Amino acid sequence: MRLKKVLIFSCTVLFVFGFVFGMWNPAFAEDNASTAYYALFYQEPADVYLGKGGVFMVSSSYNATATINRFVPDNTYPAEDLEFYDRWIDFGIYDYKGNPYLGLYGFNYAYFNLKYNTRRLWDAGELSIYHWDTLRKKWVTCPTYLIEMKSLPHGRVSCIMLEFGLYGIATED
Repeated sequence: MRLKKVLIFSCTVLFVFGFVFGMWNPAFAEDNASTAYYALFYQEPADVYLGKGGVFMVSSSYNATATINRFVPDNTYPAEDLEFYDRWIDFGIYDYKGNPYLGLYGFNYAYFNLKYNTRRLWDAGELSIYHWDTLRKKWVTCPTYLIEMKSLPHGRVSCIMLEFGLYGIATED
């Protein structure tokens, strides 16, 4: 009984923590680097976002904390033939002790809301989402799809995530 109360209290604290950070996102969405935390609940949908990008989980496979980092592309992850048009997304999930999950389960989508110039690139067939492949040490194309939304005048591009890590929208030079 005591364990159940501790678990409920912990989930409540993390939910409030995630909710507060979710409300603060617009305030620091334009910084060079920013981070937000979200509480995930098993079999519940989750939209983990920061600024114009994020990760949508159709049904969370976790009772855990999701972390999303957004930062300006730099030379840390070289992209000789790519030009990035928005801050990268770095996404991970951690248990309540702070240990990272290694496997990404379920249907999870990385997405970027488009602006006028990136929508033009998409319409021309030049824009895609790329994922940093840690084994090959290079950016690889993630099959990208356009989602039209009434609330977003230029739409959203999305791809199915196969693993945690870095995602960005870019064109090939």
